[in-house]
Amino acid sequence: MKKLFFLVFSLPMLVWSQHSVSGVFSPAKDYKIAILYKVTPTQLVYENHSAVDSLGQFHLTIKDQAEKGMYKVVYAMPQEEYNFDVIYNNEDVVVNFQTDKGSTFITSEENKLWQSYNKSMRLVNESLKNFFNSKNQSESNFLKLIKVLKQTQTEYEKAASNKLVSNFIVAKRPYFPTTYKNEATFIKEKKTHYFDYLDFKNIQLLNSSVLVEASFDYVYTFVDANNVNASLKENIDTLVAQIGAQNGFKNLILELLWRQFSSTKEEIANYIANQYLLEIVKETSNDALLAELNVLQQTSIGTKAPNFDFDNTSLYQLESSDYYIVAFWSSTCGHCLTEMPILQDFVKQQPKNKIEVIAIGLESEPEFWTKKIKEFKTFTHVYGEGKWENTIGDAYNVKATPTFFILNKSKEILAKPYDVAALKAFFTEKAEY
Repeated sequence: MKKLFFLVFSLPMLVWSQHSVSGVFSPAKDYKIAILYKVTPTQLVYENHSAVDSLGQFHLTIKDQAEKGMYKVVYAMPQEEYNFDVIYNNEDVVVNFQTDKGSTFITSEENKLWQSYNKSMRLVNESLKNFFNSKNQSESNFLKLIKVLKQTQTEYEKAASNKLVSNFIVAKRPYFPTTYKNEATFIKEKKTHYFDYLDFKNIQLLNSSVLVEASFDYVYTFVDANNVNASLKENIDTLVAQIGAQNGFKNLILELLWRQFSSTKEEIANYIANQYLLEIVKETSNDALLAELNVLQQTSIGTKAPNFDFDNTSLYQLESSDYYIVAFWSSTCGHCLTEMPILQDFVKQQPKNKIEVIAIGLESEPEFWTKKIKEFKTFTHVYGEGKWENTIGDAYNVKATPTFFILNKSKEILAKPYDVAALKAFFTEKAEY
């Protein structure tokens, strides 16, 4: 009987020992679900989820024996954009999230301290930026700002003593010059000292977003405007050397950087692939990423576009025009149906044999496509069976429609304009056109 009595009373105690992340989303109508993930060096690990009620309220229970550290609350897709960080250290966390203001922590000393620290340091750094932009750059004013910067850091480190958040605050300790520095020298020395307190062996830092954000900031911040690509490559090499033997984290950072640059600076993305990622994906048998790396290299500006067959001919056999536009579209894509008529009007205005459009319709069914192509009689049409599983679309790494490639007579990729306006601008700005 005593054993049963003990069990009856111990079960509620187990429930009461659980902690939670709860709060309110505002405006409530914009939110449906909150998902809690644990941050690890290589991925987000699912922990729990909660519906968001009509008042915007959510409640995420944290399991018994849950690991202390940084978590993410995801509230929409894509999850890498719609989330906020939460530090968990055996305490309940109450947080309100507003679309226009972000998160505000109501309870949890760890989170309130971390949020306050970041806000305070941001304000001091803005003052430094304003100082360098001003005409009155006296040594005394500079040293006063550095003193405030150092005092702010010291006070927060003291307040964070014996707390989990101390790992993050110490890691972000900035550079404190002892004498006046002009802006160029200050930035140069700040770069030199950037990794002084970033410990890539610290498990709490690895299990957080701090090192990821710091890595990206380093790569993007210290860039010579007169030699951008060389600066970026140098920064990436330095970052990889600093990360050292933490292969899981290093692989993650390199893949994230590659994905970031693949849509903005292909030269840098391909540098990351050739210098690091190709070897890594082969060692880890990551065939999916290997395919993506190869496709980007094969469709980068300056390379010869992938060939494909259609109507008893092929792309490489076309010779009648000076330029070719490979346009991926769909007859059920609303944006495509806005863009394609504009493209047709533009091409009609060009001299004969100047531009030929090969329009590849990525389709699930041919019926509507067959009717729609009659509206675009100036284009050469190719039926892209299978829609997102079409072999031509895969060869060109097409993830959305419309997608455009501009080729020269030799079928080399000259540009990959975002839309028809950018496509028209390419030809308008081209001196020899």
